[in-house]
Order: sequence, then C-alpha cells, then structure tokens
Amino acid sequence: MRALEWITRGWRSWRNGMDGASLLGVAGLSVGAVMVGMLSVMVGGAAAGKPAMLAVLPLLLLTAFLFIYSREAFLLVVLLVRAGANPVFEETRMAAVGGLGGLLNALIIILAAVIIARDPKRIPKLAWWVWLPFIAMQALGILYSPEKVQAIRLYLGQLSVVALFLVSFYLIVNEADLNKMLRLVTWSSVPVAVVTLIYIALGKTAGIVDGLEDAGARYGGPFPHANILAFYLVLALGVIFYRWKSGQIGQGYARMALVVAYMLLLVGLLYTTKTRSAWISVLFIFAMYGLFRERRYLVYLVLGGMAAMAALPELRERVMGLSEGNQVVQYAKLNSFAWRKLLWADALGWMSPSRYITGYGAESFMFHSPTFFSMAGGRNWGAHSAVVQVFFELGIFGAAAYGWIYLTTLRMLKRLWRSYRLLALISTVLLVGNFLVSLSDNMLSYLIYNWYFWFCMGAVCALAMRQSDSRSESSRRYDAWAVTQPLTRVPTSAVAEVSTRPVWRR
Repeated sequence: MRALEWITRGWRSWRNGMDGASLLGVAGLSVGAVMVGMLSVMVGGAAAGKPAMLAVLPLLLLTAFLFIYSREAFLLVVLLVRAGANPVFEETRMAAVGGLGGLLNALIIILAAVIIARDPKRIPKLAWWVWLPFIAMQALGILYSPEKVQAIRLYLGQLSVVALFLVSFYLIVNEADLNKMLRLVTWSSVPVAVVTLIYIALGKTAGIVDGLEDAGARYGGPFPHANILAFYLVLALGVIFYRWKSGQIGQGYARMALVVAYMLLLVGLLYTTKTRSAWISVLFIFAMYGLFRERRYLVYLVLGGMAAMAALPELRERVMGLSEGNQVVQYAKLNSFAWRKLLWADALGWMSPSRYITGYGAESFMFHSPTFFSMAGGRNWGAHSAVVQVFFELGIFGAAAYGWIYLTTLRMLKRLWRSYRLLALISTVLLVGNFLVSLSDNMLSYLIYNWYFWFCMGAVCALAMRQSDSRSESSRRYDAWAVTQPLTRVPTSAVAEVSTRPVWRR
C-alpha cells in the first residue's frame, strides 16, 4: 500500500508540474511510438516476401525528419534521389496502399499545399490555368470511372506533378535560382546512369513492352519501362546541353571533355532503350540548336547518323523495322507503329458518338480494351497515346484541356525570347518534343519522368514570369519618372551620332 501511495503521489506532482503543451507533446510521442511499433510489425511481416521492405521504416523516419526540418530541403533531396532510387520504391509497392511511392506523392501534395497557402499570389494566374482545366476534367472522370480505385491513385500521382510545377514558382526568383534547380536535375541523372550500367552488366532488361514487339534487349535501368528511362535521358541531355552552351559547366578543356564524355554516355544509355521516339527527340534538340545557333551541329548530326547506321546493326534494324509489318493480315507480325494505329482505330471506331463529349471515365481505356481491341488477346492495353486516351476517357473537352497545358506553357516560354534566347530555344524544343511524343505513347503513366519534366518547365516558366514582371515594373517606374521631368531638347549632333552608330553597338 505504501508503494502504491508513493507512485500516486509522484504521478500527481509530475502532472501538476507540466503545462498543456507538454502533455500534448507527450501524448503525441506516445501515439507516434505506438504507430511506429505497429508499422514495424507490419513491415517485418512483409519483409519475409520482400526483403526491400526492411528499408521502409528507416526511410519513412528519415523522410518525416526532413519534412519537419526543412520543406525545401525535403523537396530537393527527393528530386535528387527519387529517379535513381526507383527500384526500392518498386520493390516496396503494395497493392492496397501503394508503398513508399504513394506516401511520397502524398507528401509532395501536402508540401505544395502548405507552401502555396502562405502566399497564393506568388503564383501568377496564368500558371494556375495551365493545369486547372485538365485536373478538373480528370476529377469529373473519376465519378463515372469503371476503375475508381486505380483512377484515384493515378489522379493523386498527377496532382503531385502539378504540385511540383506550382512549387517551382516559389523556388525561382532569378536566373541563379533556376541554375541551381537545373544543376540538381543534372546530378539526379548520375545515380540513374550508375543503376542502368549495373543492370546492363547484369543483363536485366525492361521486360515486355509495346504491343507484340520483342523487348528482350531493351533496358529500362531503374524504371519498369524502357520508355521512361529514354524520355528521362532526353530531358537530362537537354538540361546538360543548355548548361554547357550557357557557360555554366564545361569551362576549360578538361571540364569540357568531361561534360562531352558524360553526354555521350547518356546517349549510349539512350540507345540501349531502343525507344525510337526518344531518339528522334534528341535529334530534334540538336537539329534546332544547329539551325538557330551553330550550323556546324547539322553537319555533326548527318555524319554521326551515317556512322551510327553503319556501325550499329541493331540501330539500323530498329529504324528500318518501321517499313515492315504494316499490313493487318492473319498471322502477320505488326511493327510498333502499325500496332498502335490498329489499337487507336479499334478504340475510336468502338466509341459511341454520344460519348464524344464525356468519354467513358478515367482509366476506362484499359478497362474496355479487351472488348474493342481486335488483338487484345484477353489482356488490358494502354492507349499508347495520351491524346487518344484523354479523348476516349474524358471526351473532347478533356482532350482540349490536355492541349491547353502545352499551349499556355508555350505562351509563358515566349517571354524568354528577348533576354534568354538559348534557354527559350531548348525549353521550347523540349516542350514541343514532349507533346509530339505524347501522341504515340502513354505519357500520363510515366509519373517519375513527368515529375522532372514539369518541374523543369515550371522553373523556366517562373523565370519567364519574374523577368516579365520586373520589366513591366521598370517600365512603369520609368514612365512615372518621365512624366515628372521637364522636356529637354536633344542636340542635333547627338541624334546624328545615334543614327550613324552600327546596330550591334546600340
């Protein structure tokens, strides 16, 4: 009894010495400890089948610490490691909750909501309207989707892409901020390249991909699909090429050799993906640069293309393969593009005209594909075209909203042509190339690539809008100053001097 009395007296004195905030903190720690304990048991049970699950708990704790310590640091660390660490995220994927990837998507959305709530006016109205129509159409499509759970998961992934696009307007104030973000994207390609080289050495390919095509020799690196790696490498090459030509990297012979060697390595990895549309995208970047900036790059492209076609039989077969298998006959093997055209024709022919306005709902293309696709073979197939998919699922207004994303982004990029011509050129080529590729690929499903691509687009657009706003402010200040100044007559000699001065000196 005396021992019980001592315990009761000690509890009362400890409780009376703590305020409400302290009690709340202790309660929070207690709840957190219980949740960590339960999570440890769940992770430990799942680790028997998936050893990678052993990394879940420390990664969760590290993620939570970074998120609490500094939201900006959390975002930058995520962008630095997310692409290269994708195999860990894939191994920890669970059907019910989505694993670490789903958690990270949720944290990105929460992060964006918290930052934007501080000062919503920092985001220009035009930036809001880039994604708002499409996100609204996708939300409506979920209401009548035949696969609501999958549609919601993919919708949350799309929201995380939008979140990164909008958050970039908070991170970018001037050109120096943009260069930091592009440097971050550059370094994020290093673990991707390392993992891809390891997978090539191990002979680990990307598996079965487009249609009836043999994909045994296509490598996807840390990503589950070879096309994701291919388009990520296109973006990385575009960013590195801009940083090199703008003088940020590659100064001096040794450093220039290192930059060129790394770019050639990425081009080699791009070749291993066997993704023809990505090859065309890279050629498009260098061709446009050669056409508008340095014509000698057009010569390099011609000579390099001829040498590659002569020295690489697989490249030659991959390119020439489009000339075969274009007829749909019994037992015939279609090439990749002919297979896509058949898929699109079957889908659009099966659609009821009454559905041209609303579509069949989010994720309905894959759901209905065994019904309308003549070569489905009992499997569910993606649309292999973001435009066809959006039209089938969300109707004509959904397709228009998808096109609106690129149109409004292009409008913002146009503001760069006066002061940042090289940046405007590379960014515009990447944007146009992305849209053209989306005509023949499942771009909406490539979440990690979309993260990096639209973060870069948002960062560049943020600089364009900041630069435009500062010029408008300077013009307003000059106009206000000019009104208050007395009119002065300019000497005739000064006018003559300006008129005879060469244009490049004015």
